[in-house]
Amino acid sequence: MIPIFIISNRAFTGKNFFALGLSLTLQERGYKTGYIRPLGRIPLKKGEEIFDEEAVFIKELLGLEEPLSVISPFVFTYETQYKLLEGTDLKIKEKVINSFSQQSNKDFVIVVGPNNIFEGFTLGIDVISLLQETNGKVIAIQHWDSELAMDDIFGIRQLSSEKFIGAVINKVPPEQFHHVKEKVVPFIEGRGIKVLGVFKKDKFLEAVTVRRLMEAVNGGLVCCEDKLDEFVDNLSIGAMDPETALSYFLRIPNKAVITGIHRTDIQIVAMETSTKCLILTGGMHVNETVTGIAKAKGIPIIVTGMDTFTAVDKMEKLMGKAVIREKDKALKAKEVVSTAFDIEEFLRRTK
Repeated sequence: MIPIFIISNRAFTGKNFFALGLSLTLQERGYKTGYIRPLGRIPLKKGEEIFDEEAVFIKELLGLEEPLSVISPFVFTYETQYKLLEGTDLKIKEKVINSFSQQSNKDFVIVVGPNNIFEGFTLGIDVISLLQETNGKVIAIQHWDSELAMDDIFGIRQLSSEKFIGAVINKVPPEQFHHVKEKVVPFIEGRGIKVLGVFKKDKFLEAVTVRRLMEAVNGGLVCCEDKLDEFVDNLSIGAMDPETALSYFLRIPNKAVITGIHRTDIQIVAMETSTKCLILTGGMHVNETVTGIAKAKGIPIIVTGMDTFTAVDKMEKLMGKAVIREKDKALKAKEVVSTAFDIEEFLRRTK
């Protein structure tokens, strides 16, 4: 069994996206592949126990037979934080190491690291410590925002030493893709780091569902429940006159429109364009005409007691994060890894 640690030093670099795509690609090639999220951050209650939400989804998608306690051995919650500060021995490291031993029959176990390489250090489950304990291998993944992104890759290589096998550069804007491939990759490889993949930024992977937006604003659904799993690519605020709004909305596809519940003029205009949902702030009673149009067009209406500024802030924190909790995104992740990741070089370096 070879543990493959997917590591970055920032949040939302695409660790789960890559881990899922790599796992599915390896499974397709006939390899027995496991998965571990040693330090979970998104608690989800299953029965009487708490597991990491994304680990639960990935277990189901990969069809893993191991129990959730093996795949998600520890989730950091307010309750565990309190117990730790009180001095309770939760045997966290013991549980995490046991997760590896429970998957000794696998060819590869994909291990998704936390938001940075030091998380879990006081618990003994930071990725550098676990590397030493499990004799794993490391792939660094970093999203491309500037040349400074290389610092994380070089730093992770130095800290993981001989266990480092390569890097992946993710979320490269299309207009910078040629520059990264032709200039940045040779620069990195000239310093002894193999770049195993360069992935373009993908609008679909960064989209969120209407359902997720509704949860973010603690909203109530007025109509079209069957459309809650539609993907939203953009957010638009309706705070202008109707003529200006129409011109503005026509330029923005697959959007959620956020506006005050009293702005029926904006709501009607928005539904004449590529709108995935209306999110109405500041009240609960939707105009009957607006509701009728929405039902006819299949556009969900969500109402929230939040003001527009707060609602937009909540939703913007979701957009662009490439959270992998939908099957369509998972299949897209596999497609990207299968076509843009050097799987043969990966297999050579893990022998």
